[in-house]
Amino acid sequence: MNGPAHTPVPLPTERLRVGMTLPFTLLDAQGRVLLAKGQRIEDELQLRLLRERRQVYVPFEESELALKVWMNGLLELDRRGAAIKELERHVQLDEGAEGAAEPLRGTLPEQCAEVAARLRRLLASVEQGALAREQGAARFERLWRDLEQLTAGDVAADGSTLVLTYRACTSPADYSVLHALQCAVLALRVAPLLRLPPPELRTLVLATATMNVAMLRLQDVLAQQRTAPSTIQRAQIDAHAEAGARLLQAAGVTDALWLDAVRLHHAPLPPGVALAQRPAQERLAHIIQVLDRYTASMSPRASRPGRSAKEAARTAVLFRTGGAQDEVGLALVQLLGIYPPGTFVRLHKGELALVLRRGDKAGTPVAAVVVNRAGEPLGTPKLVNTARPEYTVDDAVPGSAVRARINLDEMVNLLAYSRTPAAGM
Repeated sequence: MNGPAHTPVPLPTERLRVGMTLPFTLLDAQGRVLLAKGQRIEDELQLRLLRERRQVYVPFEESELALKVWMNGLLELDRRGAAIKELERHVQLDEGAEGAAEPLRGTLPEQCAEVAARLRRLLASVEQGALAREQGAARFERLWRDLEQLTAGDVAADGSTLVLTYRACTSPADYSVLHALQCAVLALRVAPLLRLPPPELRTLVLATATMNVAMLRLQDVLAQQRTAPSTIQRAQIDAHAEAGARLLQAAGVTDALWLDAVRLHHAPLPPGVALAQRPAQERLAHIIQVLDRYTASMSPRASRPGRSAKEAARTAVLFRTGGAQDEVGLALVQLLGIYPPGTFVRLHKGELALVLRRGDKAGTPVAAVVVNRAGEPLGTPKLVNTARPEYTVDDAVPGSAVRARINLDEMVNLLAYSRTPAAGM
């Protein structure tokens, strides 16, 4: 059957593993073959080179999405009693209401990867003006439910933060979507601490996830670019907030507060004003600005390394002008500690550890030692409570400076164990 060619599907690169025999072909952004279906990822260098690419794709026909799409098309054919030659007419590429009820499956890192892939497809559709207004509500509702599932319970919430922060802080690859998803998860988690009115919670989270929709591709380019933005790029950066609101409105978003929050998410706002005393659109825009500044500062670019978690916390807590403390930044520290899940710390005896969750105090996280004091990676990470004198934190370490191999599934399992009485944490 000869049908129209479909656009390749972006593949979250954390799905790739050393030793993996590929069940699909890997393509670059120009459609050139990187690795053919059936080939193996032989070593860490090959995996790192793949993950450092701005984007890796899978031919549509070899993707999981394709299987789902074609099966839905066949079911629709059967329901209508139509001939197989009419299959193409019933293949639907949008992920609307039918797929919205499907819960996320797999391990937590796999769920994060799936939500990132769904979010990229959604934002790309909005950016390209390809999302029909009548489809938008179902697609955004699906995003909301995905984010709720990623943060349902302490382990899932900390685990999702760990996975997304680790990925965003160790490589500039896929920055646009990782940044949006990381900020949205944190918005959902921090909102209760800010006593945000319930009607504003969903709006805040979806506005955070879509704030940069008008510069999706540009963000990925800039993350890999070693030079300062060009004049044309700077103009797009300056215009993206207003342009994003227009794109969202064209995609069926009718929530005026959502659109205003996106418009204002880079606008100068009066400093030192309590959230409760700000107009609703300023309140949400201010929260987004703090989340954006906090997470972006830890993420590396080709032009600079990421900042440490301690430096990022300082930028979030202090207003840009004056010495006053920001209640959103303080709430983030209350929620995550000074060293959030997914960031690295150096212990006072020289070991390097990945933070799993906040401890009893802001500066005493529960962590997993991954490199010993001699600089050697540990085969089995060691769970530690940095509140104990032998494991106190000496300093934060930028994720981009760490070369240890991290198994995120293993780290999420350690996180879950750390919350059991047997762990003694």
